Formats: sequence, C-alpha cells, structure tokens
Amino acid sequence: MASPALTRVSAAQRAFAHAPARPTSPWWLPGSARTASTLLLTVVIVSTLMVPVGATAQVVLASQFDDRSPTQAIVMLDPGRVWGDPDATRTARIDHAAELYRDQVAPVVIVAGPPRTHEETIRGLQMRGVPVADVVTFDSGADTVGPLTTVASVMRDLDWVSATIVTDPAHAARVQSTAGALGMDAHVSPTQYGSNVSLTSDYVGREVAALLRHHFVTRWSLPNLLGS
Repeated sequence: MASPALTRVSAAQRAFAHAPARPTSPWWLPGSARTASTLLLTVVIVSTLMVPVGATAQVVLASQFDDRSPTQAIVMLDPGRVWGDPDATRTARIDHAAELYRDQVAPVVIVAGPPRTHEETIRGLQMRGVPVADVVTFDSGADTVGPLTTVASVMRDLDWVSATIVTDPAHAARVQSTAGALGMDAHVSPTQYGSNVSLTSDYVGREVAALLRHHFVTRWSLPNLLGS
C-alpha cells in the first residue's frame, strides 16, 4: 500500500500531465514590454550608425569607378567650391574632359559654372584637341544642384538623356545621386590627378555630410526633368 506522500506525488504528476500546455511565443517575438523596448532601441541605434557608414561606403566606392560608357555629352562641372586650389582642380578637369572627348566618349563638352571661368576653360579644351564648335557653356552657380539642373533642362530640350560627368573622386557619389534625381542617365568619370583626388578624412567627411543632406532633404525638391 502506497504511503500518503507517494499518493500525493502521483496525483500531482497526473494533474500536470493532463494540464493544458501553456502557449509559447515564436522566437522572434519579445517576451515582455521591456524586451520589446530594448529591441526597438537597439534597432534604432544600429540603423542610426549604419546610415553614415553606408554613405561613406557610397562615397568611397563611387570615387573608384571611372565610367567611360558612350553618352551624348561630357559635362564638366566648375570647381567653384572645392578644398584646395580651384585653378589646379579646374586644369585637372579640363584635361580629363578633353581625354574623354578624344576617346570618343561623347561628341560635345558642356561646361557649367560661373561665366568668369568659361573663356579660360574653352581655351584649355581647345589646346587639348577639343574644337570650339564642340564646346557649349552655360552660366550657373558653383554648387552641385544648380549646374546639373541647368544641364538637365538643356538636355530635355535637346531630347538627350545620358551624360558623362567630370568631377573629383569624392564628389562623384553626390553628383551621380543628384543627376539621377533629375532624371539623367549619369555616368561619372572622376579626375585622375589634382589637388582634390585624395580621399582625405576631411574631404570624405564633408562629402558624406553633403550626401546625407541630399538623400534626406535636397533630392525631394528636385524635379525629374528627363523622366528617366
């Protein structure tokens, strides 16, 4: 005959065996409000950290890619706002634009920027083998958005869609993103030498900040002029 203690244990075991199973949550659901708050905070922190990291990667990767696919025009942006010597930077861009022209990347060179530098730029391109008849200048600001907006408007009138843009390596990512927002089929060919080809921490940091501002603010106000 079983003792009373054993009888109680057996009864408890039978009751446990027949008790309904407690529902379990999937592994991906938080088990409590505190866990949910911690998970949400972690996601926000990681996302916040990844945004500048992604922008930095975009700046660095775009600076390394020299796209020389055939297009309808070579666009040389004036280096009105650069870190370093703007004259040396302009000379490097003139050399590069002329090289692209000689390599038959496009049949025309569009120069965008302040008019005070147009005569010098045209003369420099001519000395490097670009006929004056194949150089077109447009007055615009010295920033990134103004010249590209002007060029995109002209391309729309000419029924053009593609362009090869000459600028500095660290500037390539922002140029491509801006031109793309305007509807342009943009191919960026960065310069190979000059005072602004080095990816210094200052220059990259400046471009990362400008690229983030473009992604979160500027691009939403840009018109898609070419519709591509």
